[in-house]
Amino acid sequence: MNNQNLSLQYKLEKFTARNDYAFKKLFGTYENQDIMIEFISLVTKINKNDFKDVQIENSELYPKFFDDKAGRLDIKILLQDGQKIDIEMQNIYFDYYAKRSIFYWTELLTENFKHGADYSELNKCIAINILNQPFKLTDKLHSLYKILEWEDHSLLDDIFEIHFFDLTKVNDMNMTELEKWLLFIKTEDSEVRTQLAQENPVMAKANEVMNSFYLDDKERERYMAAGRYESDRISMIHESERKGLERGIQQGLEQGIQQGLEQGIQRGKQEGFKEGLHQKAIETARKLLTIGLSMDDIAKVTSLTIEDVKSLT
Repeated sequence: MNNQNLSLQYKLEKFTARNDYAFKKLFGTYENQDIMIEFISLVTKINKNDFKDVQIENSELYPKFFDDKAGRLDIKILLQDGQKIDIEMQNIYFDYYAKRSIFYWTELLTENFKHGADYSELNKCIAINILNQPFKLTDKLHSLYKILEWEDHSLLDDIFEIHFFDLTKVNDMNMTELEKWLLFIKTEDSEVRTQLAQENPVMAKANEVMNSFYLDDKERERYMAAGRYESDRISMIHESERKGLERGIQQGLEQGIQQGLEQGIQRGKQEGFKEGLHQKAIETARKLLTIGLSMDDIAKVTSLTIEDVKSLT
């Protein structure tokens, strides 16, 4: 297939920077660190000059990276001043995602911190989470969390910072530069990316990276492998949910049956006991009738009704 046909096919395909391989290629490689710097600078307000000589971890992009399900998908960046930044694209939201993000942040804070070291050596850590499903804790597009005093909102320490971006809240009306980047990441439409890239040379480079995935056989295969990996992950999550639901229904039925049996047995015992007492009272009433005791007295002694006693005569 020639490049012209590939370009036409590319325009017809759903092609997105939300793909794990594409996202890491754009924001987690040294060759494209200018793209990463512009985006993270917009998110964190860190001056671009502070990104000189940055270190990028987990920047490897092997051909079988996703098929082998090896390595980490998040991107870790170390600045000259010791600040650490972790950025992650997440296409699936789950209820414990906030806890997971905090846990990853604590790992970022404490890695390489040795026992006996001075706590002043701990540097600020920033986690950036980009979500392609609704972030249930807020209706905002961009949520920023820090450690604040409950009433006066004074900052405890600037070391903690976690961002959440909800791509479902992105729209194309009166966008800021940051929102344009979020739309660039979200969209599956190559024409939208091309239009956004016209006003920003760094985004134009990002668009060229995206276009290369369909024009290069190896890049296209890596992109597709990441898509297969994502589909496998979603399928496994849905399968686990389905099996959990089925198991819950089955357990509920079994518990219901067992509870019903136990209640039936208990009710049977109670009814049998009452019936036994009633029969014993009738036998006593018959004996008392033979010795001439009045029906009223017999009813009082046996707790039977007058009608019950009369029916015995």
